[in-house]
Amino acid sequence: MNLRKKLFTLFGSLALLALASGGVTSWAIAQWHNSEDKLQEHYHRSLLALEVKSQTFRAMKELLDEVVEEDEHAREDFESILAPVEDLLKRWDDLAHNEAERRQVQQVRNAYSNLVKAARTVFDLMEAGREQAALELIDNELEEVYFLAFERVTVEAVESDRQNREIILAETRRTRQTSQFVLMLSAFGILSLVLLLAAYLSADLFTPLQETEAALDDVSLGNFQRRLDEERKDELGAINRAFNRMVESVLKREQVMELAGEGHAPNDIQSLLNKTDWNDAPSRLTLHTLVSQLRSHVSQLSKDDVKDNVNGGGAVVATQKQTLIEQVDKLLQVVMRVTEFGFPLDLNLASTDIRALLHEILLRFHDEFITRNISFELCLTPEVDNAVVDRLKLREALGELVRNALSALPEKGGRLGIRAALDTQTTEAAQLLIEVADDGVGIEKPLIEQVFVNAENAFKQRPNVGLKLTKAIIEQHGGSLNIDSAPSVGTMVQVRLPWRQA
Repeated sequence: MNLRKKLFTLFGSLALLALASGGVTSWAIAQWHNSEDKLQEHYHRSLLALEVKSQTFRAMKELLDEVVEEDEHAREDFESILAPVEDLLKRWDDLAHNEAERRQVQQVRNAYSNLVKAARTVFDLMEAGREQAALELIDNELEEVYFLAFERVTVEAVESDRQNREIILAETRRTRQTSQFVLMLSAFGILSLVLLLAAYLSADLFTPLQETEAALDDVSLGNFQRRLDEERKDELGAINRAFNRMVESVLKREQVMELAGEGHAPNDIQSLLNKTDWNDAPSRLTLHTLVSQLRSHVSQLSKDDVKDNVNGGGAVVATQKQTLIEQVDKLLQVVMRVTEFGFPLDLNLASTDIRALLHEILLRFHDEFITRNISFELCLTPEVDNAVVDRLKLREALGELVRNALSALPEKGGRLGIRAALDTQTTEAAQLLIEVADDGVGIEKPLIEQVFVNAENAFKQRPNVGLKLTKAIIEQHGGSLNIDSAPSVGTMVQVRLPWRQA
């Protein structure tokens, strides 16, 4: 598993546990609020039941006052006391949570209605002067039947609410215990994942990075013997393998330069070069190799010159001199490029007027345009102005493109053009598009890539180090270089650079 998947897995697990903890906490709070609401409602139900009972008892006292003391206002007081009972019963019924509690309220209501009905009958008998019948009704039915039934169902209702409160409290305790267990488990899981993440970062990330830093320090000090672990299958393993390849390549190039510096024969140097990729060799390696070859040819030329003076071998001397001239020409080209560019990939970015830069490049070749009767054209769109680039490097890179275009034109005549525009359609970010075109000899498409990889270009002319460096400079700017060419039609080189303004 690569680093990204490992980190996503760990952080995803932490996020899930955090969400689980938050969800459990929210659920526990909701359950607690719900339990509190139920408890309050059951307390209120009990209070309402006791209030109904109390009001009924007070009303029954007024009935006894009528019988015993013959209070003429007893019935009026009786009805006044019972007036709020119906509202209390309705509120009690509204707080019922289930059908059983509603039936309980209905039982109390029925018992209350029977009791009140019997009490009103007693009042009617008293008003009719039938005191004995009223007393018998009170003794035989009102007190022994209806009042006891009312008291029984009221007590049962209060007791039922008390039991329901106990059940709710038990559920609340279980909810709290469950929440505590889940939160403790989540906390343990989060702590474990944090420790696992710390151990992973220490063992699988920080330690390898420290080893890579130490290896880079060794390379900076000239020690190319350290190698990093290539067994890892993640991104760090890929970095380690790339580092080891780099060190091997640098070590071989250093060996070549040492051989060249010590004056070894070209065959020895070429043998070592065959073990590396000549096309990837930097300019300084090319310089050392050519210097060694030049040294050998000069030495051989001196010896043959002595023999030719004795034996008259002028043709051999001429051949050696021609080879020497070719080697010197190649050497001069490489030295010129190395001198001009130094380390071409180290950019010095600054705000640059692209219009002035292109005019300056064309002015460098103005005399050649006139001498060779070449017509040229510069087309600039209005939006092209200042951009952040390395002015000197970009000038030399574009100058190399113009130089190559001139070399493809005939000795007299031909056309060359430069166009610069801002491209905002092909990519999300704007790009500076610079095109250099000519109507010269052109080359076939299969040979275009060889322009960048061969030691000599498709026309077997001078070493094409300049075009290689041009492409490297463009790519270091974050851009791209493409060539579109056809034999006998011409060539167009397209440069795309990120449009960065100061």
